[in-house]
Amino acid sequence: MVCGPVCMSFLIFMSIWGIIFLSILGGLYYNESVGLFEDLPKEDMNKCSIKDWECRKREIVNLYHQNAYNCWIAAGGYVVVAVLSAFRLSCIRCTR
Repeated sequence: MVCGPVCMSFLIFMSIWGIIFLSILGGLYYNESVGLFEDLPKEDMNKCSIKDWECRKREIVNLYHQNAYNCWIAAGGYVVVAVLSAFRLSCIRCTR
């Protein structure tokens, strides 16, 4: 059996860790943490000029929020993996 109870338990553990980590990271991005500024994608300089600070500020806030949404979507993927792994683990235990 390729995916036994140990493998499923490991997947559940890693999924829970990923859910917690990405949820916290998404919250930090949503709150516009300065420490994560370097991890933002590059600004689109065609939208705003260098001197228009209000436009640049809006773009930076949008980048922070987009990264937060991406983290939460990835955490949702980990939720799906955790649920499927838990279902598989319960099926393995029922057949024994």
